Amino acid sequence: MKRLFFLALLLSGCAQLPPIPHKSANQLDSWRINGRIAISTNNDSWTANVYWQQQGPTYQLRLNAPLGQGAFLLKGDDNGVIMQTANKETFRARDPDVLVAQVLKLEIPITGLHFWIRGLPTPQPSPQWYTFDETGHLHRLRQDGWEITYMRYINIQGIDLPNKIYLENDRFKVKIVISQWDI
Repeated sequence: MKRLFFLALLLSGCAQLPPIPHKSANQLDSWRINGRIAISTNNDSWTANVYWQQQGPTYQLRLNAPLGQGAFLLKGDDNGVIMQTANKETFRARDPDVLVAQVLKLEIPITGLHFWIRGLPTPQPSPQWYTFDETGHLHRLRQDGWEITYMRYINIQGIDLPNKIYLENDRFKVKIVISQWDI
């Protein structure tokens, strides 16, 4: 009887331990990155420092090119986006991808990057195909006209997040190297 009592006491003590919180990349709704981006076409190339802060649906994305070659700031949420250029010009639109294409003549998939930068496919459209590496991380996917390759992941507070990403479509190649993640 004593054994049964001690076993019940031991098991009840274990049952009261709080669960270990576990977050995954798709649960992150607030995060910040710093890094570098390189964009190239057949005729031109451009590099910049990148800063992206996301808090729920609200984001701020800033690209600063070296030696005064240009900069822009995007601020957006579910209601639309505002772009401010280095010349202090301001542009507004509903869709960040359309705004960047119209103003900068660059195809940077901001809407897709919101997911891809965390190592996730976008909810829509479904990926055409995808592969995983030997550790179970998303390695490559084809989605929305882009092929995305994840070259390296780092662990930030128990979550594996990409820190080197290549994106390519038929006109643009984009390389992103993230030097700092804050979650």
